[in-house]
Amino acid sequence: MIVLVNEEDQNMVYLHLKADPELIAVARAHSNDMFVRGYFAHEDPDGKDPFERMKEANVHFLNAGENLALAQTLSIAHNNLMILPVIVLNSSTRFWPHRHWYIDGGFYGLMISQEFRD
Repeated sequence: MIVLVNEEDQNMVYLHLKADPELIAVARAHSNDMFVRGYFAHEDPDGKDPFERMKEANVHFLNAGENLALAQTLSIAHNNLMILPVIVLNSSTRFWPHRHWYIDGGFYGLMISQEFRD
């Protein structure tokens, strides 16, 4: 997904993006939890949102967010996520959400969580 997003960035004026190991761990755990417990939401069945999950993992941020996708392929998920609005932090800083992990659910597709922070 990062490769696909960065290819998209070549056509626009956004930052070149790279993986964030701390957020990958948070995203991977959330994707896995959604498959194991059978839900698809930013808030888990215990009521925790992405920001609480990040804080519990000691991930520091001023601004953060999460995108979710369940799709048969990375390409389909990427295309669906790219139609979402661009994140605008201020007039000169814009980026696409990108830090992600996915879980292969076989027949059900890929559960993709993208976590991002400033």
